[in-house]
Amino acid sequence: MKKQLLIAAVAATMSVAAIADISITGDAYISFASQRVGLVPDGNENNDNQRVRLKVVGSAGDTGDTKVTAVIRSGSQTRVDESPTEIDNNKGLHMDSLYITTKAGPISIKAGDYWDTIGLGARSLGRSKANAFSASTEVGGWKFGIFTADGSNSNTRDNTNMSVSGKIGPITVGLVHNPKDFTDLTLKGTFNDISVEVEQWNDKTDINNDITLIHVGGKVNNFKWDVAQIKNDAIYISSANNKLAPLGSMLIGTAARGGTATAVANVGDFTKILGVAVSTKLAGNTVKAIFTKDTYGASDKVASTELIVSRPLSGATLTVNIAKLSGFDVESFNATNTGLRLDVKF
Repeated sequence: MKKQLLIAAVAATMSVAAIADISITGDAYISFASQRVGLVPDGNENNDNQRVRLKVVGSAGDTGDTKVTAVIRSGSQTRVDESPTEIDNNKGLHMDSLYITTKAGPISIKAGDYWDTIGLGARSLGRSKANAFSASTEVGGWKFGIFTADGSNSNTRDNTNMSVSGKIGPITVGLVHNPKDFTDLTLKGTFNDISVEVEQWNDKTDINNDITLIHVGGKVNNFKWDVAQIKNDAIYISSANNKLAPLGSMLIGTAARGGTATAVANVGDFTKILGVAVSTKLAGNTVKAIFTKDTYGASDKVASTELIVSRPLSGATLTVNIAKLSGFDVESFNATNTGLRLDVKF
């Protein structure tokens, strides 16, 4: 009996130790939207979407510096939502990303398949990096890094970047240089409680699309305000940056937040986006209003107005939004989208 108790105690100790080396976190959302933008005047399309994502991190080594991260996510459909077919058709679980991080002396290393952002994300926000490898180290308060990845599934000619970042006085400077494709410069600082962020993407590819992002924000009493402008020299493939949602927009950025059902365009569809956002707390809710004046394509002058209301629930956040476009040459785009979304993190 004592031997059995001893075995059970040892097993329990080993189990606790094993569990301590693995962490599991995740998030989920479900959204409902009525999309009228782009449809015939009397049209109405319900766009329902959902996703569950799990992040599993296993630590190894005495210091825990080596970690293996696996992110698993569901598709937007379930077998309940659609009859099973031989083709997955966006159902079931998928390996979203898989990578290893470790240290070799002062050098931090990351290798595998993962998502990454360059600068503030004006041109490259949360882009997929397949078979990627990055190494970085800090010297005298400055961080130096090199990155390379498999570019066979991208339009770039060279997928190797060099980067450096640090502070010059109150300004944080970041530079990412790809000898054949681009140079990205970012500047960030806070002056008299006003934050300023600037990004300049100098494009060297055939599309020659330089991009400038300026974002200024602050707070007055109980109101938070932000002003932002994005200028593209030319429109580009929307999926190249479909996660950027300027000012927290739910009308621009179709893949933002894992997928935004009320979004109808991406930053690459515009040559200019200029907008202002104001938010405040009201009766336990966060209320945000966004207004933008944009140039869709090369010359179509349009405007957008959004109202977004979020409220924390028991372990979740409920968001309701309404968004209207106006000024389009195509009349069916001058319409209003409405949405409801529930987000959970665990």
